[in-house]
Amino acid sequence: MKVVYLHQYFEKDKGGTRSYEIAKKLVSEGHQVTMITGNEVSSCEGITIISTKTPYRQEYGYIRRIFSFLIYMLKSLFYALREKDIDMVYATSTPLTVGLVGKWVANIKKCAFVFEVRDLWPDVPIQLGVIKNNFLIKILYRIESGIYNKADKIIALSEGMKMDIVKKGIHPDHIEVITNFADINRFKTISVTDQIQLYTKYPQLQNKFISLYAGTIGFVNHIDYILKLAENTTHDKILYVIVGDGKEKPKLMREAKLAKLTNVLFLDAVSKKEAHTLMTMSDVGMCFVRDKEILNRNSQNKLFDFWAAGKPTLINYKGWQDKVMREFKAGQGFDYENLDGLRLYLENLSTHKKNYKEVQQYVEQLATQYKKEDLLDKLNDILQNTRKERTTML
Repeated sequence: MKVVYLHQYFEKDKGGTRSYEIAKKLVSEGHQVTMITGNEVSSCEGITIISTKTPYRQEYGYIRRIFSFLIYMLKSLFYALREKDIDMVYATSTPLTVGLVGKWVANIKKCAFVFEVRDLWPDVPIQLGVIKNNFLIKILYRIESGIYNKADKIIALSEGMKMDIVKKGIHPDHIEVITNFADINRFKTISVTDQIQLYTKYPQLQNKFISLYAGTIGFVNHIDYILKLAENTTHDKILYVIVGDGKEKPKLMREAKLAKLTNVLFLDAVSKKEAHTLMTMSDVGMCFVRDKEILNRNSQNKLFDFWAAGKPTLINYKGWQDKVMREFKAGQGFDYENLDGLRLYLENLSTHKKNYKEVQQYVEQLATQYKKEDLLDKLNDILQNTRKERTTML
């Protein structure tokens, strides 16, 4: 089948590469994939990529972000409608406007429409206080409802997300859960030579117990929490390493300098390969969010990367990820307020090698439950069946 894939932030060698992995899988199964993205990315791996050349940065202000969303929406609609013989439109959020394009194109082209919910939008920005205008909130919820009701299938990234969508009146059978992927085989390809190169590049990492954050440094990611953790840590061997870029980074670097936090190291954004290499060099991963219950349902791709690398991971929230880590004895989540408990857990891991090794083994077992290959097979089956059901209806 021919799939038009809408993802404004599509990347193949940095950041989240979920869409890249899905598109590659579809091509390997004999499907034709046209990816329409705002980023300037070249066609690769049999994926035809069309760029709307729509700039977007985490540093953008509110108005500029809205402008970027609208420009991508209009351009992607134009490019998608030019495609012929479409069997399916696969649209991945955010922003929510991508779902509008998917719905419109599927309706005009009389093809299947699958909407992937990566973030509960607009719930998250509303509950975080980013969107406050009541009129705008009503419009966004109406848009969301329209997208959900027109989609032939909804892909949610966690059971919690699925339940929230069900509460909005969507039947559970209409929603499938495909979490982010643990790419275990990818981490097996990282060599000692790769690690030595980074130890040479960043000598500060040598002989340290590395607690690593790698990703966007934005409002939701809440890197301030790491600074609080570092300020309360007394073990000299523990080094908090923060890798990435984002709107909050300059402010956080100033705060760390003022607080004289010698156990915090900021590094610039790196390639996907270097990020994965740093994960294998780390001892513990960190995935933190702000203190909002809605964020407990998230499915952070970096958490799955740390699991795939066999690394215990710290999270400052509860929810399904805390539950599965506890079930596998692969660690645990902490209540946001329990900073001391999280710190003591980290210090225990850094000083008790036997305990650390046990947790690490359990993490490796947990990762096998989210193997990339298994989840991609499941998603491919879902898409095939969705298309068949749509064809039968017609």
